[in-house]
Amino acid sequence: MKVIAIVWQSYYNMLYKASKNLENLVDIEVHSARALDMDYERFERVLKDLKKADLIFLYRSNEPFWETLEKEIKKIKAKIVCLGHDTSYWLLSNISVDVLSKAYKYLVINGEKNLTNMLKFLLKETLDMEINYEEPEEIPWEALYHPSAKSIFKSVDDYLNWYEKYWGAKESKGTIGILFSRHYWINGNTEVEDILIKEFEAKGFKVISGFAYSVKDESLGTKGSGEVVLEWFLNKEGNPRIDAFIKLISFFLGTSREKSFDKKETAFDGIEILKKLNVSCFCPVSSYYKTIEEWEKEELNLDIGWSIALPEFEGVIEPIIISAQVNGEADERKRMPIPERIKKFISRIERWIELRKIPPGERRIAFILHNNPCASVEATVGSAAHLDSLESVVQIMRKMEKAGYKVENIPESGKALIEKIMQKKAISEFRWTTVEEIVEKGGALALVPVEKYLEWFSELPEKTQKRMCEAWGNPPGEWKEGIPPAMVYNGKIVITGLRFGNVTVHVQPKRGCAGARCDGKVCKILHDPDVPPPHQYVATYKWISREFKAHAIVHVGTHGNLEFLPGKGVALSSACFPDIAIDTIPHLYIYNADNPPEGTIAKRRSYAVLVDHMQTVMTESGVYDELEELDRLIGEYEESKVKDPARLHALQHLIFQALKKSNLDKEIKIRWQGKRLAISELTHEELHQISFDIIVDEIHGRLSLIRNTQIQDGMHIFGKLPEGDRRIDFIYAIMRYDAGKEISLRREIAKLLGYDLKKLLQNQNKFDSRLKKSYGAILEMIDKIGKEVIKEVLKS
Repeated sequence: MKVIAIVWQSYYNMLYKASKNLENLVDIEVHSARALDMDYERFERVLKDLKKADLIFLYRSNEPFWETLEKEIKKIKAKIVCLGHDTSYWLLSNISVDVLSKAYKYLVINGEKNLTNMLKFLLKETLDMEINYEEPEEIPWEALYHPSAKSIFKSVDDYLNWYEKYWGAKESKGTIGILFSRHYWINGNTEVEDILIKEFEAKGFKVISGFAYSVKDESLGTKGSGEVVLEWFLNKEGNPRIDAFIKLISFFLGTSREKSFDKKETAFDGIEILKKLNVSCFCPVSSYYKTIEEWEKEELNLDIGWSIALPEFEGVIEPIIISAQVNGEADERKRMPIPERIKKFISRIERWIELRKIPPGERRIAFILHNNPCASVEATVGSAAHLDSLESVVQIMRKMEKAGYKVENIPESGKALIEKIMQKKAISEFRWTTVEEIVEKGGALALVPVEKYLEWFSELPEKTQKRMCEAWGNPPGEWKEGIPPAMVYNGKIVITGLRFGNVTVHVQPKRGCAGARCDGKVCKILHDPDVPPPHQYVATYKWISREFKAHAIVHVGTHGNLEFLPGKGVALSSACFPDIAIDTIPHLYIYNADNPPEGTIAKRRSYAVLVDHMQTVMTESGVYDELEELDRLIGEYEESKVKDPARLHALQHLIFQALKKSNLDKEIKIRWQGKRLAISELTHEELHQISFDIIVDEIHGRLSLIRNTQIQDGMHIFGKLPEGDRRIDFIYAIMRYDAGKEISLRREIAKLLGYDLKKLLQNQNKFDSRLKKSYGAILEMIDKIGKEVIKEVLKS
């Protein structure tokens, strides 16, 4: 008898192990779907072997080769057992549903004993072999686990009673909650959890850890991950037993048989669970596709969706890789820890807990203002997309002072802050500022001796050290190819910034400039993927972390250059510069809500917790001055076509004059002899050969575009709501877009005026004889009415 099994990698290891228990009774081959998908020649060999099989066992997953396999399987006469999480996959089977259901129960409960008995059961039921088997053995779906305990615990009280004796009288820095997948426990692959528990306890933290089946399923009797989180990590009063939660399951906490993990509603359920827990939730990265060696050399492209992007929907933080695969016998792959990355991960969590526990009066916070390269200082310091970062920092410091933080000598305004920065030259070296001037004027917060910097520098991988030295010379920096060392004074590295009690404000170090020259040779471009930052860049962030001992670092505004430094795209290593610079400091990033792509980069590459800010107030540009006069003339022209045709010729001349005066004659284009040419490019004679109504339509269209274009009205100040008319403009800017919603303020106003909003939007150059306005002007009128409606609502 020959049996061939092709299964999902997650089931492969245990099924392969179980098959060894029957190799004296039957010829069994077990293949990993992942391995077949990566090796087409092997897949073709297996396809041929399937024709010789008596029993084919499949667990359907999503690899591309399955479509080909399914077509071939239908031609084979063997007994076929095809299972999968989606019961529609079972239709490929040619045996009874009762047998399939029982086989699935064996498989899902899992464990070597159950899978051995599943194979025996299938051999007897499908091939009539005389063989005894046992019924599925019930194994807990969820339980609390500790590597030092002799058994698992079914209740949190039992675990805590045991743990109290295990921990003894030692003091604790706090308690960590860990949730991991039952799959790893049942497969005896808890090396990652074991090292996490060991390392946390070595640092003085207690641990409550347990496993769960990811999906709540009443038919199986599983509670699901979300239910056990609330049961284990909240006490009877509903308060958290833990200070930090580590979620080692990619599925959303609200996943159930009714609500699959790919539904946004499921993510919302998970968010509500985390809100009840009310502690930081960390979700480190485990690679399912790459080995540890492959991760060191390559990107984790295939893992991004499942291991990084999906968990982000619940608001988890710190996507630091802590494990990857190790190959074993045959197709076996085992998840194994990356010890250095685990130490980094734990150190960062330790500082997050410290931030949580330390009183506000003792917290030290560092603000980082951005500065763009290759522009004047006044235009670059504190630059941020749609945010007044300087005024925002001042306002935040005032709020901090009220909350009990030790903040001294707060500047009166953002203007006063930038004046102080510029007065003291508290900036990294620019083309027109020497390091001597920075020190002399008081812009240096600290001078780091080379010996201290070398302590930090020696922690870097040897290849990274070499890379920095090749670009910038040996620490603290050397003259290289006519380029002076960056920010070095008397052999020491200059750390620039201002101090306000327990708060420092820094201008982000230069990404790659040195010296006063600006000839393109000394400027290492902001997004250069290869050039490392200079020693002063690394020293600044290390000083903030190690010497100032900041409890948090806050980058203010979109965006700086930390997240764009050289290194991996995701799952960074100790050789990646964002990982090196941010060190172990909790990182908050005040970011523009309308820029999710680059915000995602900041989250994944610099471990930032994004604090989104509102947009600048947007308002309609409208028409004014020359454009208003042109608009009046166009309206008069349309009306004269009916009432006073004799005036049309004179109005044409006036309209052309107004076009020229407003410079719109250079922008409005007319089709002439197969080309679209600006009005200014056409001669007087050529213009008179074109129907003037065509020109009028183009003018209507251009004026409608201008009058309905949204423009920014000032910069947003973090935490400050727009007031007065600006608040009305802000609310209406959000509500004015129809977006196909059932309720649309703009659409309802249009309807009350007797118009269809869709037609108005699609034909803005059309002229309405009833209101004597173009459709674009009518839209502008609707917007004014809409603002009046909002104004009245705000009064009530």
